[in-house]
Amino acid sequence: MPTVRTTTLLFVLILSYALSATQTRTYIQTLAYSDPEIKKIRVEVSQNLRLIADGRTPTIKWRRYKLRKKDNFFQVMARTSLNHDTLSSVNRLASLWDTAAGDDWLVPNVRGIAVYGVRKKIAAQFNRSTEDLTAVPGAQNLWFITGLHFEDSEKEFFSLKAFIRPVVGKLTSAFGVRKDPFTEKHRFHRGIDIGVPVGTPVVASASGKVVFVGKRGGYGKAVVIEHRNGYQTLYGHLSRYHVKKGAQVKQGQKIASSGMTGRATGPHVHFEVRRQGHAERPNFHLTKI
Repeated sequence: MPTVRTTTLLFVLILSYALSATQTRTYIQTLAYSDPEIKKIRVEVSQNLRLIADGRTPTIKWRRYKLRKKDNFFQVMARTSLNHDTLSSVNRLASLWDTAAGDDWLVPNVRGIAVYGVRKKIAAQFNRSTEDLTAVPGAQNLWFITGLHFEDSEKEFFSLKAFIRPVVGKLTSAFGVRKDPFTEKHRFHRGIDIGVPVGTPVVASASGKVVFVGKRGGYGKAVVIEHRNGYQTLYGHLSRYHVKKGAQVKQGQKIASSGMTGRATGPHVHFEVRRQGHAERPNFHLTKI
């Protein structure tokens, strides 16, 4: 028989979950200024900016918006009166173009940034109390802090000025769910494949430190580079290495030669962008290669 204490604890947990779910069920239906939720959030964001300026703590309310075919990042940002730091960090976006119809975004009613990690460590890092950190609904170890902004270097990565293509070639497999060429089952593809002949020079997509050189399962011969702001890039199916672990490399520097090692049906480079350990959709809209 469950004790009174156990029953009470279960009730509290269920109630907390229900309240959390309720907080994120309010949907913004359209981005039109006439939409009732758009009207509300614009007012709330404005009010909360004044509260933060006065040193007071705003009450955070979460809404959702499901992107439509012609929506883009700037439209959502402008219509909700939020900034790009808030929307990108809360929704773990890799870039301004990391959007697709049907994506379900969280939209808070206050500006700030979401930071991934251990709550106590994040609080200490930003000189805040743990009570100042709010859990982002539906995300594990992602904490929202009001009134903060990205560093300039983070904005550089987010605007894609930090990345270039590792090789010039044809995109043979995109990021996302695809049919595995070996098993013919649908699996999530964590990066992109760029078809190039064996021996094609592979360059560092951004400056950073080489943290891995060697064979890595289905990736075959691979190189991993660690960049600023929690970003890493992975280069797989290589034939030769031209850097060693621990080396500091510059953007555009040759790090390897392409190949078809590991699980590969033909010569190509598998390229991944990871942020805080999570695979992100690579984009190169603003780059020179």
